[in-house]
Amino acid sequence: MQGLEAVWGNIKDTLKTQLSPSGYHLWIDPLQIQVDFAEELVLACPNPFALRWVQAHYVSLIRQALKNSAGLALPVRLALAQSAPPRPALVARIEQPRLLPPPVAKNGGRRLNQAFTFDQFVVGPGNRLAYQACQALAQDDTFYNRILFVTGGTGLGKSHLSQAVGNHLCGAAMPGKVLYLTAEDFANEMVTALKSGQMDRFKQRFRGDCEALLLEEVQFLSGKDKIQAELCYTLDTLAGLGKRLIFTSAYLPVEISQLSRQLRSRLSGGLITPIDPPDFSTRVKILTKKSTNRGIQVSVKVLEYLAEHIDQDVRRLESSLDCLIARGTLLMQPLSQRLAREVLQDLKGTPPALTVPEIQGIVCDYYQISLKEMLDRSRRKRLVRARQLALYFSRLYTQKTLVDLGRLFQRSHASVTHALQTLERDRRTQPRLAQEVQFLEEKLAAAQVRSREGLTSTPHTGV
Repeated sequence: MQGLEAVWGNIKDTLKTQLSPSGYHLWIDPLQIQVDFAEELVLACPNPFALRWVQAHYVSLIRQALKNSAGLALPVRLALAQSAPPRPALVARIEQPRLLPPPVAKNGGRRLNQAFTFDQFVVGPGNRLAYQACQALAQDDTFYNRILFVTGGTGLGKSHLSQAVGNHLCGAAMPGKVLYLTAEDFANEMVTALKSGQMDRFKQRFRGDCEALLLEEVQFLSGKDKIQAELCYTLDTLAGLGKRLIFTSAYLPVEISQLSRQLRSRLSGGLITPIDPPDFSTRVKILTKKSTNRGIQVSVKVLEYLAEHIDQDVRRLESSLDCLIARGTLLMQPLSQRLAREVLQDLKGTPPALTVPEIQGIVCDYYQISLKEMLDRSRRKRLVRARQLALYFSRLYTQKTLVDLGRLFQRSHASVTHALQTLERDRRTQPRLAQEVQFLEEKLAAAQVRSREGLTSTPHTGV
């Protein structure tokens, strides 16, 4: 145990030099090492707030510090500490209002989140069409073929609206089942049915017993010809029976590569509704509603301060509010603008913004190629893979749009989309590629540390 404690002590010493004092003392110092780990480092977090925040913002840094200080390349897992219940005053502040467990949709499959209802969705100019279309579909108003395709970036509300339709239908007297799942779920269930000789049962589940199909992340079907064909038959059956169909994706049907003409036609057969990032007024309304739901009073000025600095992702917006509440609760401090400034400092500093040239340089160094070779039109496997990884990390670590990335990588919008989807597919099935992704993530974490320390980096020009 002394050896493990010493390793964790060294890791904390390293992180203390990399993080702001408030960030270190609030999120890293309370973590406790677990004794019974063999193939992973298990750290106990004092509460769910801390666990979620550390998981989202500090795990990669901890893993890198573990490798640097002890030479151990172990996974890092977080768990809740087993401790005495908090004082009643804190319980009241954290747990209000209490939500019931999310109901199970009438399908025996994925649960629908009870909090995802139309009443809880904040409507603004960027999402009004999608909101009204989903409401109309749920209430069975006159609708285009009862088919809806919702598209938008990560964290903008696609899943919320899709499940809001499901929750509404589950509360009504439906003759059939509401089937909510991802495209990956559909593919996995079909593969299992094929291997077990139960395709008739699979077809009955999706065609005979289904009243409404809510299918998320349809871009996952890219390149899966047999599964696309089966989905086409399923959609034809459901559409012919007048069932309700909702699809969600970060991409428009025409942007999803390796999608059959038949499936693309069916996905586009109804109304396509985009969701854009919320404007400032909508962001303030979102924060106001979320704070009310949590039973916490936050001044308008503080909410406006958060809304001003986080403008793209509703999930990040909600995360900033949760962090503000957690920080105020744990430190017993009022939810002031000063506290909000500290939260934003941690949000912006962990991870710090990386530029596309910095990401390109790290990937080029790993593959021992020049930037000119990466941007070249060559189809050599090594260069294609390097280009895909650089695009993937640029999309992940920067706020660049697909159009911006196309310009920076000298590629068309369709080429960027195809590269990102190909990498997402291949990393699931190719262990070596998954290892390369993890290694480059560690390299990027180290670059973030250098950025935090104020060190400058030189753009990559060649090898």
